[in-house]
Amino acid sequence: MITVPAQALLDELGIPVERVYSLGLSVIRRADVEGLAAENVPTATYELPKVQRAVAKAVQMSHATIPAAYTVMAMDLDDTLELAARLTREVRRPVGLAELFVLAVARLHATFPMFFATLADDRTARLSETPNIGVTVDTGEGLYVPVIHNAADRPLKEVATRLMEFRLASTTGDFRESDLANANIAVTLHHDADVSLAIPFIFPGHACALAITTPQPVLTLIDDTLTTKKVANIGLAYDHRLINGREAALFLRALKDTIHELPRAEGILAL
Repeated sequence: MITVPAQALLDELGIPVERVYSLGLSVIRRADVEGLAAENVPTATYELPKVQRAVAKAVQMSHATIPAAYTVMAMDLDDTLELAARLTREVRRPVGLAELFVLAVARLHATFPMFFATLADDRTARLSETPNIGVTVDTGEGLYVPVIHNAADRPLKEVATRLMEFRLASTTGDFRESDLANANIAVTLHHDADVSLAIPFIFPGHACALAITTPQPVLTLIDDTLTTKKVANIGLAYDHRLINGREAALFLRALKDTIHELPRAEGILAL
């Protein structure tokens, strides 16, 4: 039996009476018809952009194949931020943590070759001749990782110019294939001021990925005086088949020392 309100709704929605028979109920009420109508409402769908599908594939492969570990180190970046502001005026290009960390990471290539290596098989790793540093760029149109090739031989102005070009290209996805190829380490940037810790995935073929978060003000006691310093948590995700915890800590310590030395380094503009 179909109640009068149920029949009225069937007629209104154009649902064939055979559909309500399939419910197997002796009495069909309006609520039963409303349930059928809800089943017919199409589910909203969204097709993922090509660049996001590529990110998904890389993430899935990374998590499935790389036994990752993670170490984080706090770094005082007051002097580094002041240096970045000064260099921005001098080279007339945006200079920030991304540009300075690219320089610092590149300088560690000779001392820490395994951090730029590629696992060849269970017994061997291929070492790279040059540090090719991928830098994450996401301006809202998708995540890209363009590469500063042979970064150790690039002057600061060139690194700043290339990263500026990459940011512009990311708004349209207009990258050359060579812009995105052959990185052997990644520097991932996390610009939100409220993000204090980030764990990047390791790109397939890489040994590690570095995470740079926005410096946060931290109260510090120096000579019995409270002062505020800007401190960032710099994290390193690494492939445990190639790198152990001790080496990861040494790498971060060396990076911290290198970053702190940049304001006092001779010829910083020529690095």
